[in-house]
Amino acid sequence: MSNQDRAAQGSAATAQSIRRFKQMNWWQKSLHIIKLTLFFATFGFAFSNILHDD
Repeated sequence: MSNQDRAAQGSAATAQSIRRFKQMNWWQKSLHIIKLTLFFATFGFAFSNILHDD
Protein backbone atom coordinates (compact mmCIF):
# COMPACT_ATOMS: atom_id res chain seq x y z
CA MET A 1 0.00 0.00 0.00
CA SER A 2 1.43 3.38 -0.92
CA ASN A 3 1.86 6.30 1.46
CA GLN A 4 -0.93 8.18 -0.28
CA ASP A 5 -3.33 5.26 0.21
CA ARG A 6 -2.43 5.04 3.90
CA ALA A 7 -2.83 8.80 4.36
CA ALA A 8 -6.20 8.63 2.65
CA GLN A 9 -7.29 5.94 5.11
CA GLY A 10 -6.48 8.15 8.07
CA SER A 11 -3.34 6.48 9.38
CA ALA A 12 -0.39 8.40 10.77
CA ALA A 13 1.61 8.10 7.52
CA THR A 14 1.87 11.34 5.61
CA ALA A 15 1.61 11.39 1.85
CA GLN A 16 4.87 12.65 0.38
CA SER A 17 4.76 13.93 -3.14
CA ILE A 18 7.88 13.74 -5.26
CA ARG A 19 9.16 17.17 -6.21
CA ARG A 20 9.71 17.34 -9.95
CA PHE A 21 12.44 19.42 -11.57
CA LYS A 22 9.97 21.92 -13.03
CA GLN A 23 8.50 22.50 -9.55
CA MET A 24 11.88 23.37 -7.98
CA ASN A 25 13.11 26.90 -7.50
CA TRP A 26 16.44 28.02 -8.99
CA TRP A 27 18.46 27.13 -5.87
CA GLN A 28 17.07 23.60 -5.72
CA LYS A 29 17.66 23.13 -9.44
CA SER A 30 21.28 24.25 -9.19
CA LEU A 31 21.88 21.98 -6.17
CA HIS A 32 20.32 19.05 -8.06
CA ILE A 33 22.57 19.68 -11.07
CA ILE A 34 25.63 19.83 -8.79
CA LYS A 35 24.61 16.52 -7.21
CA LEU A 36 24.14 14.94 -10.65
CA THR A 37 27.57 16.19 -11.73
CA LEU A 38 29.17 14.65 -8.63
CA PHE A 39 27.23 11.44 -9.21
CA PHE A 40 28.61 11.04 -12.72
CA ALA A 41 32.12 12.23 -11.77
CA THR A 42 32.38 9.57 -9.03
CA PHE A 43 30.84 6.83 -11.20
CA GLY A 44 27.78 6.62 -8.96
CA PHE A 45 29.46 6.36 -5.56
CA ALA A 46 28.39 9.82 -4.37
CA PHE A 47 24.61 10.34 -4.11
CA SER A 48 23.94 6.79 -5.31
CA ASN A 49 20.17 7.13 -4.89
CA ILE A 50 19.70 10.42 -6.79
CA LEU A 51 18.26 8.73 -9.89
CA HIS A 52 15.97 6.44 -7.88
CA ASP A 53 12.25 7.20 -8.06
CA ASP A 54 10.19 6.33 -4.98
